[in-house]
Amino acid sequence: MVIVQPHLLLTAVEPYRCAAQAKPRQLAMLSETLEVARAVRHGASKTHFTVFPEYSIPGPEGIALVETALQAPNWPNGTIVIGGTDALSKAEFTSLANTPGTHLDVTNNNLARIAGNAWINCGITWVKAENGTVERWLQPKLSPAWPERNVHYQDMFHGNSVFIFKGPFDNGTTQYRFCSLVCFDWIATVDNKKVWQWVLEDLQRQAAQAQAELSLSWFFVVQNNPKPSHDTFLTEVGRFFDQNTIPSVRRDRACLLFANSAGKSVPGRVDENQDEYGSTSLVFPPQALFMEPECSPTFSNGGPRFRSTSTLLSAYHDVVFRECGACIHSFLQVNPNSVIAGPAGRTVALENAFVFPLDGTNDRRAPADSVAACIKWLNDELDDLPRLSVNYPLVPLATQSDATHQQTIAALRQISAQSAANTVKLAAQESQASHADDWDQTESDALEHLVHTLDIVGLGSPPPTVGADPAHATIVMNNQTVDLIAIRGQTHENCLKHSQDIVSMPRRQMLLVSRDPDNNPWLQRLGSFLRTESSHLGQERNITDPASGLLHLGYRNLLDVFQQTTTVTAVPGAINAELAA
Repeated sequence: MVIVQPHLLLTAVEPYRCAAQAKPRQLAMLSETLEVARAVRHGASKTHFTVFPEYSIPGPEGIALVETALQAPNWPNGTIVIGGTDALSKAEFTSLANTPGTHLDVTNNNLARIAGNAWINCGITWVKAENGTVERWLQPKLSPAWPERNVHYQDMFHGNSVFIFKGPFDNGTTQYRFCSLVCFDWIATVDNKKVWQWVLEDLQRQAAQAQAELSLSWFFVVQNNPKPSHDTFLTEVGRFFDQNTIPSVRRDRACLLFANSAGKSVPGRVDENQDEYGSTSLVFPPQALFMEPECSPTFSNGGPRFRSTSTLLSAYHDVVFRECGACIHSFLQVNPNSVIAGPAGRTVALENAFVFPLDGTNDRRAPADSVAACIKWLNDELDDLPRLSVNYPLVPLATQSDATHQQTIAALRQISAQSAANTVKLAAQESQASHADDWDQTESDALEHLVHTLDIVGLGSPPPTVGADPAHATIVMNNQTVDLIAIRGQTHENCLKHSQDIVSMPRRQMLLVSRDPDNNPWLQRLGSFLRTESSHLGQERNITDPASGLLHLGYRNLLDVFQQTTTVTAVPGAINAELAA
């Protein structure tokens, strides 16, 4: 599967269309997504499903671009594309419906039902058959969301039917079935029933006629949803998978897929207090025999960190892509029927889950490859980490610290996943998290302490070299290379103990910059119960005593240097003076 997660810019009022200035970018997004689908980096022989969220295909021009790609000889046969268009006028929709190879339920969605000034939010399913022919099915959205209902000028046409598709799996012995809904249709009530209930009841009638059980393989929901993890949406998941309801339609191996648009135009974290978007996800029932990896690259196991505060999916296999910004997801979805019970059959729901960039973005979170959770978290945190000059704008070195801050951020973005994990583990003495998906405020505060330490130390000195495992960085002091460690913890003593637990045998002389919750100074003259004698810069280490040669500076002391020094050239000397005090 390949699913694009585009950032949409729509007109402010109905009919909701791609804004004119954004159309070139949206058309380019279609081309980039189709190219990723052709590349089959997920490892399957072809991309069986390519999915575009609601409103992401800009009108007839976007539809034509998709169809041109599908009709090309290099687009494989036996494939499916599902997508949502922006608002179509009655004339545009009529033209599409009358084009050869197009299917429309003319009984329930007759063109005569569409008012002259109505507009259509349309889902389209394209199928390129094994013989190479391309056909499309038009499915108008059934029920408008509130912005589509709370209109000033024109009404959205209400569709009245859903297509269900079936075909043979490659093994030739079993069949798959799938259907798709457009966003609000997932939770909409039509004639006192949810739309998905109407779908299952129709399959139930087919099962009764065949005197057999039928299985539903995939249920797609294409969205432009600012709150994808809202309880209203997630509550329907449990009801849909409840096999006690409509038991002759099996869903115990089904995949429920939510394809949403992005919360921002580039990779990154979205503000939880505003519209979130993102959270493209796949949900499997409890009966699926998938194992849940502790902290897989690219996707999470859902839960409160990735589903706002909701725990409605705790009983299900919830696969949530971490990236909420604009990107393309490419992955191989493991067929639940192929999983063998027992240790020998252990597998996860997705393989080769890669994140591709859009619009030429160069970002570690969309590298056309997998993305470690610690890399995603680290880069998200660095996006919004405050500069010293924000808190201390009147300090003489405020402007100069902005330059070192940019150097620090740029360098930390490039460290390896292993270094990123070690960086946070070392910086956060009070962290109880076992992996990056559990990192929270404790780890965030520790990263801020590290960055600000590097920002100050870098003033008037060569830029620190970060990712210098097992330390945080290496710095040059008095022409000597020193390992730097910055730790935030319960007390200065605890920070010192934490450093020695993790870096038990430092390679060279080490400078520890510690910070307690109250940002108290570290008084060198008080020493430490962990150290037998004071240390000075240039002192040789005693390999039998890890604490020997350790330089220790409180962050409060370092911050005083920053606030009280007037030139960058004076900073290194002021730091040395603090160490000697």
